[in-house]
Amino acid sequence: MEREDRLKQLTDQLTDGVKAVRDSGEYKKLLAVMAKFPHYSMNNCMLIAMQRPDATLCQGFDGWKKMGRYVKKGEKGIKIIAPAPYTVQKEVDKLDSNGKPVIDSDGEHVKETKEYQVMGFKAETTFDVSQTDGKELPKIGVDELKGEVDKYELMMGVLKDLSPVPIGFEDIKSGAKGYYHTSEKRIAIQKDMSELQTVKTCLHEITHAMLHADAPKEISKSRKELEAEGTACIVLKYMGYDTDAYSFPYLTGYTTDADMKELKDSLNIIRRTSSKIITKIEDELSNIYMERHPELVPDNEPARKSSEETEKESSSKQDNMVKPEDKDDWPLADEPKEKVIAERRILGTVRILPDGAGGKKPSLLDSLKVEKEKIKNKLAGNAGKDEKGVAI
Repeated sequence: MEREDRLKQLTDQLTDGVKAVRDSGEYKKLLAVMAKFPHYSMNNCMLIAMQRPDATLCQGFDGWKKMGRYVKKGEKGIKIIAPAPYTVQKEVDKLDSNGKPVIDSDGEHVKETKEYQVMGFKAETTFDVSQTDGKELPKIGVDELKGEVDKYELMMGVLKDLSPVPIGFEDIKSGAKGYYHTSEKRIAIQKDMSELQTVKTCLHEITHAMLHADAPKEISKSRKELEAEGTACIVLKYMGYDTDAYSFPYLTGYTTDADMKELKDSLNIIRRTSSKIITKIEDELSNIYMERHPELVPDNEPARKSSEETEKESSSKQDNMVKPEDKDDWPLADEPKEKVIAERRILGTVRILPDGAGGKKPSLLDSLKVEKEKIKNKLAGNAGKDEKGVAI
């Protein structure tokens, strides 16, 4: 199956997975609780992100209290702008039933006092759920993905190279797995997570950095999260890692419309971004592997030889060369009597020559593993080398 067909199949599965979560009883319980949280405007969402980029769920002091939670002592609130309407009194002309000014006996307009409501704004304080303790909130899905990633250190090195901003590890106090800091242009990842969760979170935040660094204001937070998590899920599933238990509930939480229109509208972007990231990962892994094994060369390129092999070949070529004195047409006879056929080994994309005759393409990581084992068994002196890949 071609890559684009496979990616379309995987992205189509996202909608089915999200729909299944939305239809579950656990999700309906969660919705009942989430309905109690305020819906912040785009400007307030930006203010929250600037002050606490790892915030996930915000509520005022009294709001948390009503939900059985309390703000921990010493926590600094997040300032937002809240509407503060007020009334003013103003003297205006009195109007009759036809909307015309009422005139008194002296010919003057009759005045009356009316109250008008004026919309004002004030600063208000809100707190993220990580700043509170108390009654547990309902949740769906798993807290953290578990599992190892083949060639994990190598993969992390590749992700750091393809990320448009630096990636760092830290202890994120809010409990978030990671975040993209829009103003500082960096990615923070929670340290000491499982390999699979770490790679998934890196892909999520890298997508934010690629797509949303300068995104227009009209693109909602929900749309951004759908694109980021959807891309991370698809890339890993393409590589053979299942994150459904984590990603589907996450996507569901940002699928606010009943017909999932926002998610469906995001699928094309998710597909394109996934394809771009997968291509970069495969190219980078291939380049790294080729650097470590110079005997592996791209298609249509002869294998590189050692200096000793080159010297021997040169000598042999001179011995077999037709000399000028042997032929009248010597400039045209400048070829070795025996043609040298370079041994060629193809990595990943097509076949391995002369050992094999091609076949179905294996997965990227399996291909690397198989090739490495072949080289290890064939070449003396490589058995004791470290096989873990490059350091992060």
